[in-house]
Amino acid sequence: MEFLCDNTIRWYHFEKGDNMHIEINRVSKTPLYLQVKNQIKNMIISGALPADFNLPSERTLSADLKLNRSTIVKAYSDLKAEGFVESYVGKGTVILAQLSKDKSAEKTYIPPLRWNQLESRLFKRNNEQTITNMLSIFEKDKIISFASGIPSEDSYPMEKFGELQVDMLKKYKEKLFMPVGVEGSSELKTAIKGLLNAKDIIVTLKQLIITTGSQQGIDFWGKLFIEPGDIVIVEEPTFTGAIQTFEAYGARIIGIPIDETGMDLNILETCLLKYRPKFIYCQPTFHNPTGITMSLQKRKELLKLAYYYQIPILEDDPYSEIRFEGEHLPTLKALDTHDYVVYLSSFSKTLSFSLRVGFIAGNESVLNRITGFKQLSDIQTNTQAQYFVSEFINSGYYKTHLDFIKNKYKKKCDLMVALLSQSKIQGLKLQVPQGGYFLWCKLPDTLRLSELIENASSYGILIMPGDVFYPNGVIGESYIRLNFSYPSEKDITEGVKRLIKAIKKCSNISRSSKASLYTTINPFL
Repeated sequence: MEFLCDNTIRWYHFEKGDNMHIEINRVSKTPLYLQVKNQIKNMIISGALPADFNLPSERTLSADLKLNRSTIVKAYSDLKAEGFVESYVGKGTVILAQLSKDKSAEKTYIPPLRWNQLESRLFKRNNEQTITNMLSIFEKDKIISFASGIPSEDSYPMEKFGELQVDMLKKYKEKLFMPVGVEGSSELKTAIKGLLNAKDIIVTLKQLIITTGSQQGIDFWGKLFIEPGDIVIVEEPTFTGAIQTFEAYGARIIGIPIDETGMDLNILETCLLKYRPKFIYCQPTFHNPTGITMSLQKRKELLKLAYYYQIPILEDDPYSEIRFEGEHLPTLKALDTHDYVVYLSSFSKTLSFSLRVGFIAGNESVLNRITGFKQLSDIQTNTQAQYFVSEFINSGYYKTHLDFIKNKYKKKCDLMVALLSQSKIQGLKLQVPQGGYFLWCKLPDTLRLSELIENASSYGILIMPGDVFYPNGVIGESYIRLNFSYPSEKDITEGVKRLIKAIKKCSNISRSSKASLYTTINPFL
């Protein structure tokens, strides 16, 4: 670094050679970030800085130029937006190839099309890779995942599955390879109708549509009802897949805090009066991520509010059949006497995630419109998967299977709770569910979540950070969601042991360090 005068600094980057130098004039009316950006841009255009040249990191350049790091971030961001540089994980900020201006050259080099710069801003904002990254870990070895939301590998009745496959071929023959109606096979819809009737949800076949998992139902609902700027009410926290879907259609999401009995209805009514939302999305039973179950009284009061303010409810209920203990509560749909509730569920949690069979039950005119989306999306849910689920239900084995997995998952839940409780970590609080898949954990106040995610990953543990379940992604306290359905009891024992080590290590680091973390950690890659 060479000081030319009190107000000007010239900086040389010797590691890369003497071909890069930047002058900063602090008395100039040109903003500092533009001075940095324009000089780098001119060096790129002139060829002084060639393609694939690694620019200094934001921290390094800000330190050497004695500028605020945000100034360098802004300069690099503008260069990236104009197509001069690109940032890569593990590689830093790299200069991109430019169109050659050498007219004497026989061929003009055409750089690769930068597709990411053509994508809509709406997509960029909603391109959350949490679920994609989470699923990718199942192809990796020596990783213990508490981040997933799928059934245990040893929960599948393989012998019964094999029998069903043979029986299906004999019974349905070529029908297994033929299309069914867009709204779903009559066999499966009839089987589901029977399951719903047993839960006091009375529907006709025309009030049912089969979807490719309940996530598709959420997507179709958003597509049908949300216009950019519409207000949507959700529990806070809530299922991240719903947040991403509603935001993708331009919704403004308002989160209503929940306690041990469910949504705070006083805050809800204030928001209904103030915002007049398009709809309410909720998971009353074994809520994802907290595992909380809404009380019967709150279910009834929620419906009264919906009727009074004329707000429809989308009830998402994939976990209610996995109850370990406590009294079964009626769904909102079963309590609904005025056709305000549309009900979503899936066999992904009770039977198999990969079958991708879910369903929507509700108002016939709404489902008719959703059928149009279904036809445009994938025409129909997989025929063989539909017949497989219907035969599994009709064989009478579904109830037996539910009893089996409820017993298995209760043991796993109890084991995880016991191991974490024995750790005696001060400030660690657990929300213990009566069913479902998840344990919701509040972390000690001294701990930084980003540090824990990083350290847990280094120990071979994957956990789901709590902030992804909040509409704005920012909360005042740190939480993690732990899944107990997927890992084996052996993995739970070993995984919790590693997690406790990571928590204690991070607590010590946080107490001894006041430095802020700048790195964004993605624990699922």
